[in-house]
Amino acid sequence: MSRICHVALMTVFAALSASTALSAETAPDPGAPATPGAVTRERAVNADALLRLGDLYSNADNANRDPAKAFDYYRQAADAGSAAARLRVGEMRVLGEGTERDISAGLLAIEEVASAGDGAALASLGGLYSHADNRAIPLDLPRAYDYYRRAAAAGNETGILRSGEMLARGQGIARDSATGLALVRSLADRGNIYALVSQGDLMSDADAGVPDMPGAEAAYAKAAALGHPDALLRLGDLFGSGRAGKPDYAKAFGYYEKAAEAGQQVGRLRVAELTFRGQGTRQDVEGGLASIKELADGGDAEALSFLGDVYSGATPAPVAKDPLAAFAYYQRAADAGNTRAALRVGEMTAHGLGTLRDVSGGRDMVRRLADAGNPLALISLGDLLREPQSGAVDADGAVAAYERAAGLSEPEALVRLGDFYSDGMTVAVDLPKALDYYSKAAGLGDVIGAVRAGAMLARGQGIAQDVAAGRAMVKAATESGEAEAHIVMGDLLSRGDGGPPDVQAAMRWYAEAAALGRTQGLIRLGDLYREGKLLQSNGKKAAGYYRQAAEAGDAYGLLILGSALSESLLRNAGKPADGVAALREAEATGLDDAATALADAMLYGMGTKRDAKAAVALLEQAAGTGNVAAARHLISYYRDGRRYGRTTFIKADAKRAEQLMTGVSPWLSRGDRLVEEMLFAAAANDTKGYQSIVARMHELSAEQRQSLVRMMRTTHPNGYIYLAQQQLKQAGYYNGPVNGVLSGSTTRAVSRFCAARSLPNACRFGPMSSQAGDVLSYAF
Repeated sequence: MSRICHVALMTVFAALSASTALSAETAPDPGAPATPGAVTRERAVNADALLRLGDLYSNADNANRDPAKAFDYYRQAADAGSAAARLRVGEMRVLGEGTERDISAGLLAIEEVASAGDGAALASLGGLYSHADNRAIPLDLPRAYDYYRRAAAAGNETGILRSGEMLARGQGIARDSATGLALVRSLADRGNIYALVSQGDLMSDADAGVPDMPGAEAAYAKAAALGHPDALLRLGDLFGSGRAGKPDYAKAFGYYEKAAEAGQQVGRLRVAELTFRGQGTRQDVEGGLASIKELADGGDAEALSFLGDVYSGATPAPVAKDPLAAFAYYQRAADAGNTRAALRVGEMTAHGLGTLRDVSGGRDMVRRLADAGNPLALISLGDLLREPQSGAVDADGAVAAYERAAGLSEPEALVRLGDFYSDGMTVAVDLPKALDYYSKAAGLGDVIGAVRAGAMLARGQGIAQDVAAGRAMVKAATESGEAEAHIVMGDLLSRGDGGPPDVQAAMRWYAEAAALGRTQGLIRLGDLYREGKLLQSNGKKAAGYYRQAAEAGDAYGLLILGSALSESLLRNAGKPADGVAALREAEATGLDDAATALADAMLYGMGTKRDAKAAVALLEQAAGTGNVAAARHLISYYRDGRRYGRTTFIKADAKRAEQLMTGVSPWLSRGDRLVEEMLFAAAANDTKGYQSIVARMHELSAEQRQSLVRMMRTTHPNGYIYLAQQQLKQAGYYNGPVNGVLSGSTTRAVSRFCAARSLPNACRFGPMSSQAGDVLSYAF
């Protein structure tokens, strides 16, 4: 309610003193007959004094703030005839602030004031129905816009500003970016600092028309010069987010420093975050973290939420995961009013991370926010409803949540719908439908939507392949500074499935992604030097990139480094025992996949003593704690057996594998469960089983198909060759029988396929090599 206090504290006291004196001078003599004029003047003066007292006690900056007293003074002022006080009484009743919440009575009071054409009351109703000020009533954007429009017609500046913003973004009304921006500019040109900031927001927001970044920067700079407290933060966000092109963290850091020096706590937090990450300034993990914790200890909700991200692993950081600490930080942030943290509390509760698992309770936490019309909560609810690890899957409910969020102009929801039909987790893959959703998101200016649509076009997924156009879409998306666009651009230039490879260009894109803070770029660079498909193998360089990723907080850097060293795949970069040590370190971070790699090292004696029983025990223990990756790996041990040469480490035990599969099945997504079923079919080692796999491959996502092919190369080599023959025959590279037998004609077909993809080196060691397996997997 601080927005309703219009006068500084001392000014209020001065005004109150004047009002009291005037009231005493004009009070009628008890024995004298009252005159209408005297009564009118007395009421006007007293109502104004009471209103100011209400403002005083509702002021958030007043150490003696007392909402109950404020409400009582407003009520008295309203009884004395003050329309402004009647508005305040209505607002406080809606909010339940200083009095018992009564939404109906509060709205009625505000609407009575608004019916007389009061601009402030009309703007207040606009705020209530747009959730600009609170979430006490259901979201109704068309109604909110109409109230703001009427407030603007009455000359109310809040109405002009908010109706312009909604018109520019198409919220509650058909979008008219030019007219909406013109309304906001009409205030900004008069020096209204709030309008200047809003003008900057609209000019830098693709949802509000074609972005004008220089114009946005100029508007923010003018607002900052006029003393707007958030303008410097907006400038930092503009350059740090990539909305003004590729992020300029040094420039962003400078603006955040200025904001911090001006007393902005958010500025202090941003400076600490960038220091923690080493973006735009020298990295100081301990110093940055200490500053963030200091702000969190003071109750800063955003700092608390950031720490939740750090300790949950949501933000890659050189800090060990601690789910208990993460949950506690999120809970404190949620209690302080941070909606995103409240969503994370619900998600972690549903997953049982850092707290006891309570699926229905966690989903209900998220659903309450979703029902209030929060688009991020709707997306979170959709995610929970389609994840088997957070309860029974409700595909229809997930789609409904995403579609509702999309209807609230949230393009990320369209991306989620694209994922729904492309990742194979919940339903059979439908690539044309997925592409349509990604394209719609891209049309609304969503960078990730553009990246995914462009990648599908370059690869010919759900549409006729157009390498040039697809790459151009992804390249255009990199201009935003979005790191994922850089990763995908590198993939399109290195894998061979999105056009001829260009390894040097791919490396540049991966390096830029790493510079933007995406550790996956470092891992991709390490992979290029490890795999030797496009570059000469260099174990030292590969290991160096993996270590950089690990040092930046990405445990997968440790995992891949450990696996490669333990398997002696990185020459001159370390010993197998060093690899086992890295795997144990990765396991200590809580990375599920580390247990599977460590178990294999123990099983085969790679860098550690050979001990099959210990390997099985490790997987059983991990699976018992909910590690689905470990459970699936244990299933593969018993389904396929494990041997090397003439030595059998684990005998195949179909019955035991099926028992384990029954236990883990409820935790698997539809796609992962189908992959496991296909691997069981492959275990029969007959044509019928292979044919059943081919018949259902289209139901899997590209990633799931590639994963299946890679696994079959090592566990079911005949099945792998069968799938390769079938796919190469369909593509016109193979004319022989599809029988799963590795023949000369099969080898030559694989070589022709690699050559056509401009990856001949990948097949120089034959179809059964890991390099050839990777390239063949992209054919699926």
